[in-house]
Amino acid sequence: MEKIKAFLYRYFKLKEHNTGIRRELMAGATNYFTIIYILLLVPEIMLTAFAGAFDANGNLIPGAVVFDGMTAEQLLAAITAISFIMAGIGSIAMGVIINVPFIQGPSITITTFAAYTICMGYGYSYPQMLAIVFLSGICFFILSVTGLEFKIHRAIPVNLKYAVTAGVGLFIAFTGLRKAHIIESDPSSLLKIFSFSEFSNSNTLSAYLALFGVVIIAVMIKKHIHGAIFIGKMLCIAAAIPLGLIHMPERGISYIDIPIEKLCCNIEFRGLLDISSTKAFLLSFLSVAVVVLSICIMDVFETISVIIATDTFTDVNTGEAPVKKRIPQILELDSITTAAGALMGSPTVSTYAESTTGIIEGGRTGLTAVFTGIMFLLSIVVSPLMSMIPSAATATTLIMAGVLMMGVIKYIDFENITEAVPAFMAMILMPLTGSMLAGVSTGIALYAIIHLFAGEAKKADTLLYIITLFFALAIWITAR
Repeated sequence: MEKIKAFLYRYFKLKEHNTGIRRELMAGATNYFTIIYILLLVPEIMLTAFAGAFDANGNLIPGAVVFDGMTAEQLLAAITAISFIMAGIGSIAMGVIINVPFIQGPSITITTFAAYTICMGYGYSYPQMLAIVFLSGICFFILSVTGLEFKIHRAIPVNLKYAVTAGVGLFIAFTGLRKAHIIESDPSSLLKIFSFSEFSNSNTLSAYLALFGVVIIAVMIKKHIHGAIFIGKMLCIAAAIPLGLIHMPERGISYIDIPIEKLCCNIEFRGLLDISSTKAFLLSFLSVAVVVLSICIMDVFETISVIIATDTFTDVNTGEAPVKKRIPQILELDSITTAAGALMGSPTVSTYAESTTGIIEGGRTGLTAVFTGIMFLLSIVVSPLMSMIPSAATATTLIMAGVLMMGVIKYIDFENITEAVPAFMAMILMPLTGSMLAGVSTGIALYAIIHLFAGEAKKADTLLYIITLFFALAIWITAR
């Protein structure tokens, strides 16, 4: 035991970072309970891409066969298990190879893009989506080793970066409100709030339960209770039992297997390009290129944002190279885990901004990431139980995730109209159109056009105009 302890202190340079094994372990546990809701949320989002997985009320249909002979409950268990596996492997790799307390796992933002835009919008199958994500990982790696990711990052205006984050928050929260039946469709007014008095209605009970969860989580966050979102979700699940909102597996828990082998190495490049004619080939090629580069850009933004946030929050690298000097390593590893995740059957693996929670708890080295990764891997055994989670509990995490992501809106310069209009349009179009690409592309295009005609063309980087043309092409392809 002493040899292991000595090795950990030496390998992760714990003394140089003024930390210890116990402190790193507590930071790792804090990360785990803060981030686990994402790993439970990502499969729910991804499952929406499979027709027949949910009924008209948004509830999972466990026995429905939705993909390669798998039922909805089996597919949910498999995607959840893969999410835990990739989060575990990615986090451990980040800790062991680069020695930073950054946690990795499937990205909510890109998973949402994959489900709603790539699969449901463009019509690509799940294996084709994985092939596209794999290509984005290769593209990300090329950008990382050539340094182009820095130029792209600098070209995007700060206000638009904040607006994209807030827009995704709005989209996620809107999805949660509908999933919990807090808001429902209405022919006359498009949407309406749920009926407060129909307590015999399961939708009304679901809405009340979700609101209960939101209140509990908000209070716990106010009281600085770590893992508040996860704890709140567990309380909602417990409360759902007497309310009759728990969906028990049709054949019992013991019969649910985790057929991850049906998702591993199941990427499919066939069908991505239409070779029936020259025009069809060009259109399909541009379509794939747009989606691949969109995912790549999103991934770059997410990782760079985490690096900036942690680097400005506290010095996590006392005694060795600062985080900024190791950005190439971090980005290269991120691109590799993205490609590896696609091979495993997972949407894009990215670096979590929630890594800051472990740093707040005192995590300073890669040992924090290793501990968190081990906890993720040990959680694979709970994946068969995911189909039992009521939609209200899932909606609670969606709503709270949206609320927390909306926090960046305070940094947007709304007093400057040339900054406010593009930012607002980027935010509002995401939930209204159900497409993040629509929000991002419109926001960037408006930013470039407005500044060009306002006589402030130099405020926009040249690369921004190139990106504007790229997204204009994306809009054209999307609308075809």
